[in-house]
Amino acid sequence: MSAIAKAESAAESRNARWAALALFVLALGLRLLHLREIGIHDPFYEIPSVDGAIYDAWAREILAGDWKGEGVLFLGPLYPIFLAIVYAVFGESLAALKGIQALLGAFTCVLVWGLARELFDHRVAALSGLLAACHRMLIFYGGTVMIVNLQVPLVVGLVWALVRTIRRPHVAGFALCGLLLGLSALARQTVLLVAPLVVLWIAFGLGNEVPVASRWRFAAAFGAMIALLILPFTIRNYVVGGDLVLLNSTGGANFYMGNQRRADGTWQVPSLGQRTRVDNPNEMRRAFARAAEQAEGRPLKPSEISSHWIGRGLDEIAADPVRWIGLELRKLGLFVNAYEVWNNRSVDVSKHFSWLLRLPLVSFGLIAPLGLLGLVVTRDRWRRFVPVYGAIGAYLASALLFFVLSRYRLPATVLFVPFAAAALVTGLDRLRQRDTRFLAIHTVLGTLFAIIVHWPLASENRMHMAYYNLGNKYRELERWDEAVAAYRESLAANPMAISTHNNMAVALEFAGDDEEAIEAWKVVGVMAMRAGDQMRMDRAARHLRDLGILIPADSSPSGTQPPPP
Repeated sequence: MSAIAKAESAAESRNARWAALALFVLALGLRLLHLREIGIHDPFYEIPSVDGAIYDAWAREILAGDWKGEGVLFLGPLYPIFLAIVYAVFGESLAALKGIQALLGAFTCVLVWGLARELFDHRVAALSGLLAACHRMLIFYGGTVMIVNLQVPLVVGLVWALVRTIRRPHVAGFALCGLLLGLSALARQTVLLVAPLVVLWIAFGLGNEVPVASRWRFAAAFGAMIALLILPFTIRNYVVGGDLVLLNSTGGANFYMGNQRRADGTWQVPSLGQRTRVDNPNEMRRAFARAAEQAEGRPLKPSEISSHWIGRGLDEIAADPVRWIGLELRKLGLFVNAYEVWNNRSVDVSKHFSWLLRLPLVSFGLIAPLGLLGLVVTRDRWRRFVPVYGAIGAYLASALLFFVLSRYRLPATVLFVPFAAAALVTGLDRLRQRDTRFLAIHTVLGTLFAIIVHWPLASENRMHMAYYNLGNKYRELERWDEAVAAYRESLAANPMAISTHNNMAVALEFAGDDEEAIEAWKVVGVMAMRAGDQMRMDRAARHLRDLGILIPADSSPSGTQPPPP
């Protein structure tokens, strides 16, 4: 290499380092601003909820010395281990955890920049990093206690490592890929769908210049690292839980939820014979177990419970295959749809607590049509993108098998970013070249993609659940007036939700508004009577008596009509 070439290479490396540093600082600054806002205003900030509460409790058990736990795992173990390490170093502080997640989020943007630089050029890399830094959902999830905060950087790192290793194959590279895939699987098992694709590419895609013996070594290194990470948890499930389960046992229940006759492609919990909605993960696991054991007439192991629900899901598919085909097409549409399907935290509610989220930030509604266009524009270089195709395909396959959720889709969302940036850069290049034919064709195509992405597919107004969860969090903090306001917002969206009426009545009592509490409990009593819910009828009657409304113990509250459906 000549002196001039060496100098140019050194300058390019120096510029790349400065670009990565600037990107990291920008991304970190945005995330810290968001954390500051939610730290002041968001009631969820210091108290984890739903999945986050389970991970937090699990981490505290690990910290207390209980590494084994009880029974077969039903959630990925990586995040609680990560939380336990953070708690051990910084104390049991969610603020410290979220600060570290902000650092991870900023590093994820650098990983996206590096992946795009590997796939395209420095212009696409810079734009990709900027899009990731300003991505609303990446910023939002950084302030939550959710496994996606580990999953996304691991998946992006895995894909980048695969791109580099496939281009220049060597044993250490494939071992690193196996390590990253194994860690990703400990976060969420979806990524295991990538493993057979990698093995197939090692066998048939590397080219004839790679000897067969080398291919065997590559595959062995890749597989050995995955096994090294996963097998300890498989053994743990067998020893502690008495059941041979690879990682966790939720697959069957999720398969049934995603394919049952009332499924709409999103997260929808079936009734399972319950009078009320079951959406807490622990309660849901127990409800699925009870229903399976009642149907089978005997106690079941977790793997048998999972198999039962897979069978039930297949039965529902076989009973109406035309319905199921339509459902799968709907899932495909939802996977590329701008709507962010949620089940724990709603970004729309969180916008109330962070001015940063209210800014016109990057969203999937922007990334998806540009990303799809980028896939078309770059199709002639498809071999270079095989790892990205494989990873996006794995998350799409998971959505088709189960259901679509924003946080489950997020790794694929991030992998669309380099293609979105490539579409924009290519368009600018062709505009400078005045390539009107290319611009006309791809403008039409991009418009078509935008229409598809923004087509209204959400079948359920979920905002009543978002405000219900918010009200519950305010109740937990004993902020009664704010709890009542949140419940009223929820009831405006769904006036027939008896749980919301019940919780609002409780909050009104604690707020000292006896008159409103009496009316609320009367509504609960009438709704419970119509539903045949004796437990809530008794509860409403008891509270009304405590509030001075004398009614016979065997009578239902009256005098107030429930809200119209």
